[in-house]
Amino acid sequence: MGFVIDFDAGNRLLRVTVKGNLDDEILLHAYESIERYVASHPPCRGLVDLSAVTKFEVSSKGVRALARRPPAIPHGEMRIVVAPLDSVYGMARMFQILGELTRPDLHVVRTVEEAFRLLQVESPEFRIID
Repeated sequence: MGFVIDFDAGNRLLRVTVKGNLDDEILLHAYESIERYVASHPPCRGLVDLSAVTKFEVSSKGVRALARRPPAIPHGEMRIVVAPLDSVYGMARMFQILGELTRPDLHVVRTVEEAFRLLQVESPEFRIID
């Protein structure tokens, strides 16, 4: 199914919601989409919501390759990955550990509610971006 990118201007929060199958190609495409958005807009925080992933086919090789790339969200801005499934959570933690020097503000949580608490967001108003 792919992913949707939206933005909450009031909270400076860029969200990527992945739905259905997630594989290396979709993950890379989503990452590159974040990079393009961030390059042309003011700094923002990031939220990757993997709650609606139904089939997870991301390889450890893909995670390592992504972790070697420069951060899509600038240093100093919080970024959170929501990963409720154990397999997805494990790979997200692997990404976090491999990229901890360049992404010290990355957190991996199990629920969107946890993410919003960390971000101190109460009533987000997301609008889909191109």
